[in-house]
Amino acid sequence: MANHAAVAVKRAAVAACASVLSMAVWGCNSNNVQEPPPFDPRSMTRGDRYNSFAQRQRAMNPLPQTREAYDPSRHQPASRPVTGEQPQFVRMGLPEIMHRSAANNKEVRVAGYDPAIAETRVMENEGHYDPLFFTNLRYDKQADRTPGTVIPDPTNPQRTITIDTENNNIYTIESGIKQYLQTGGQIQLSYQVQHSDYFPVRYTRNNYWDTQLKMQLTQPLLREFGYEINWARITVARNDQRVSILDFRKTLEDNTEELEKDYWLLYEAYQDVLISEQVLQNARELVSILWDQVINGGSATTVELAQGASTVSQREGELDRARAHLLDISDDIKRRMGDPDFDIAGPIAIIPADAPSEVPVQMDLHDQIETAYANRLELGQQQLRENSAEVARQVAINGLFPKLDFVGSASLQGLDTTLDKAFKDQMGTGHMVYSLGLQLEVPIGNREAASIMQRANLQLLQAIASYQKLLNDISTDVTQAWREIDTSWKALASARQARFAAEEYLQGLDSRQAQGLQKLDVYFVQAKLDAQDRVANARRREANELSNYNTAISRLERAKGTILRYNNIMMEEDQYPWMIPNKR
Repeated sequence: MANHAAVAVKRAAVAACASVLSMAVWGCNSNNVQEPPPFDPRSMTRGDRYNSFAQRQRAMNPLPQTREAYDPSRHQPASRPVTGEQPQFVRMGLPEIMHRSAANNKEVRVAGYDPAIAETRVMENEGHYDPLFFTNLRYDKQADRTPGTVIPDPTNPQRTITIDTENNNIYTIESGIKQYLQTGGQIQLSYQVQHSDYFPVRYTRNNYWDTQLKMQLTQPLLREFGYEINWARITVARNDQRVSILDFRKTLEDNTEELEKDYWLLYEAYQDVLISEQVLQNARELVSILWDQVINGGSATTVELAQGASTVSQREGELDRARAHLLDISDDIKRRMGDPDFDIAGPIAIIPADAPSEVPVQMDLHDQIETAYANRLELGQQQLRENSAEVARQVAINGLFPKLDFVGSASLQGLDTTLDKAFKDQMGTGHMVYSLGLQLEVPIGNREAASIMQRANLQLLQAIASYQKLLNDISTDVTQAWREIDTSWKALASARQARFAAEEYLQGLDSRQAQGLQKLDVYFVQAKLDAQDRVANARRREANELSNYNTAISRLERAKGTILRYNNIMMEEDQYPWMIPNKR
């Protein structure tokens, strides 16, 4: 038996050396292996970007050095298209933009990985309590010299044997399952087979087999005892996972709020383009009348004609700026949408299809604040953090206790000269061996546990104070958003009245001109151009206040934590309670 063991040991050593040598050879040759090219995400969309840029190239004319002579054909409406030449305008409603963004926005998609990552941490902590299979293999070679021990000869009690050298071979294999318990203990069930060969012979059953069915249990009784204490890490991990879900929701809410703000800015910019086109058309019509009078004879002279031509050129530049601003906002909306059908560098531009709301909103401030308290995700996150702090405090309290562990073991033994006989002996007349004990540890001073307890108390108080601060912050957000709705509504009413007055003033000037009551001199031309600008600015202000009013409504919904429902966007996490009831 000893020779066989020695041969097995030598074979294992040779195999180990061969493995090390092969790894070394592979390491030397690894530099010659061609690795795949690194991943380059920019190359995935390079072709589309280049195609988009190629489609949008335009020539830039040199700046004028002298005043050009007035050309009526150049200032006709057909020579400068109202909708522009390059963009391909697509009307889109706000709900469609919202849902496209919820499905494709890159920032939302990145944030969507965090809850899944946090969920793996929950599973990681729960996996601590999974059963564990183990196998232990052991070979003991005892070849020790001794001072000399005299024992009776097992084969002949009349004789004695002097043992001055040990030459024993013991082979042991043990397999079983062990598991950490949610109460803090550990249980282990295993089966062990041991073969012992002693020389000189000292037992009547030399070269014998020993089998044992063993069970061991270690259970804390004070410190580290209890389900809540040992489940604390899983509880905190679950809270963190729910916090990450709410972080994802926050990203979605922020993107939704910014999209709605951009949409009404897009409406305002689109109205600015239409207003700029109209005021430019009015100036062109006036200059056309002046040109006709200069050519065919009339009260207008080249002075008034130059005056009108200057205004036309100025308003053409303002129209170009308005169009560029519209395209900039359209690009930002496309960026937030993240839809592959609407490439940011592509020729497609978005214009609004939905009209803003002009309905007055009547809401009670107290009800709005209560709604915010029930829906703001920050309160839910803080309640989860407060719960984690309370769990940590309970663990810290448990850490103040002395360590008292119950340790118990029991085994059913069988022994004989062969393995089958040993197994039959175990199942038949086997011997039950068991032990029970208590292990006590009492820290002197216990300053570590006391400091942990103090820190846990302070962190819990901090979490409670943070929750109270959030209540004040949310109340402030809702109050200011609620006030902004009323302010924007009043400003909208004032802007509309101002537009009515400006339009009436311009209509009066047009009527005087049509009736021939006023000649087209420098002063009247300037008055009429100023009146056109006044009407255009009044319309722009009205569009701006209308945009502000609708943005204020969305801001209130964001302050209440209901902006997703307001835009018909539902999250799966809304289907189960994520907030821990407030016990205060």
